[in-house]
Amino acid sequence: MSNVSESLRSVPSDAGVDPRILREVAGTFATGITIITCAVDGVPHGCAANAVMSLSLQPPLMLISLAETSRTRVAIERSGSFAINILSDDERGRELCSTFSGRADDKFQRSPFRSGCLGSPVLEGSLGRFECSVEDSHVTGDHTIFIGRVHRAAHADGDPLVFFRGRSRSLAA
Repeated sequence: MSNVSESLRSVPSDAGVDPRILREVAGTFATGITIITCAVDGVPHGCAANAVMSLSLQPPLMLISLAETSRTRVAIERSGSFAINILSDDERGRELCSTFSGRADDKFQRSPFRSGCLGSPVLEGSLGRFECSVEDSHVTGDHTIFIGRVHRAAHADGDPLVFFRGRSRSLAA
């Protein structure tokens, strides 16, 4: 065990954590890659996100976290609902990840979708999806946490696209 602890970089807790180290350490936690979507007045909005988790089975709740600078965060506050589209580990999933990681205005012109049960875009070719109404939100640090009540969920066969050490990866070796 001592070999592992010797290889870890750390900062004394009373000194705070250097944001670069925080990002590096957080990057060692592999997460799924999702596209968070919503619609305001019929206009679709969306962004890539990996800060997503299942929060509760009873009631069915999901949690997402979006940066204060995110235009999708502002749109979710206005719409009151969102969809979590889980990306698959294939060409389509990598294409969606690339498209929605940027700030382009034409993301949905290149990404086929349909309106879900609450009006949020559901992306074609997603591995899975959750359609949620906003149950609660909390501004904390430089992000807003949204807790969504799941109204519909579905999935397909396949493997997820994951995020690890700053880039998308495959689960398969």
